[in-house]
Amino acid sequence: MVAAILSPHLDDAVLSCWHLIGQPGELIIINVFTGLPGPADAVAWWDDLTGATDSAQRVRDRREEDRKALAVARRTPVNLDFLDEQYREEDQPLAPVTVRIRDLLIPGAEIHAPAALGGHGDHALVRAAGLELRAAGFEVSLYADLPHATLHGWPGWVTGEDAQAPKDLAAALWDRSLAETGVAPESMTPTVHELDPEAHALKLMAVNSYGTQLSGLAEFSRRPLTDRETLGYEVVWKLPAAATVAPAHAGRHVAPRP
Repeated sequence: MVAAILSPHLDDAVLSCWHLIGQPGELIIINVFTGLPGPADAVAWWDDLTGATDSAQRVRDRREEDRKALAVARRTPVNLDFLDEQYREEDQPLAPVTVRIRDLLIPGAEIHAPAALGGHGDHALVRAAGLELRAAGFEVSLYADLPHATLHGWPGWVTGEDAQAPKDLAAALWDRSLAETGVAPESMTPTVHELDPEAHALKLMAVNSYGTQLSGLAEFSRRPLTDRETLGYEVVWKLPAAATVAPAHAGRHVAPRP
């Protein structure tokens, strides 16, 4: 089966789905918000924070960084021309995004869309596109989008620490975000991918390609990117088909290490 990763920005797939990118198999990586802002536009807020003086050039640089990052796993991205939220003056309609993505997919493709756990507008829009495609009959999973998902750390059930303790803040916020999908919580099966040392090292090699973003990512993560608790875990929720409800899961599902 062909897998498709819907990546809102030029790094989200590598940060959150290395367990897919680094494995054999047919895969398409669709970067959604990679359009160029106008040359006369002021430097946008995130670009300014990360040291850019020209937002259009920053997008070009980020495209090249992403190409190099994915080349670590011999992958090539497909870049769409929708504008990043920081460059837009008006809301981006959902329908054109969904149509453009669908046009790139073959029937039966298994879609991985961001869970929008940090509440970023672009991530929520791509998640909505994934849910629209699920309603159209595609198999869809949601992934914990890093580093947004871990602003309050990992839930204990991910790392295995305090897994039996009362629900922590991180877990509660994740549940709140997932409830926005309208999918019954008991039908969503989470899988924890704990990257082994080799996969983790390759992921860090890829992440280091994002030179313009490293300082911002480290500050956003509130810990070094090399810390295994920063990027060493990845989480995916398999959604039931739109017309059916999957049986409730029990306990913690841990995928075999790649």
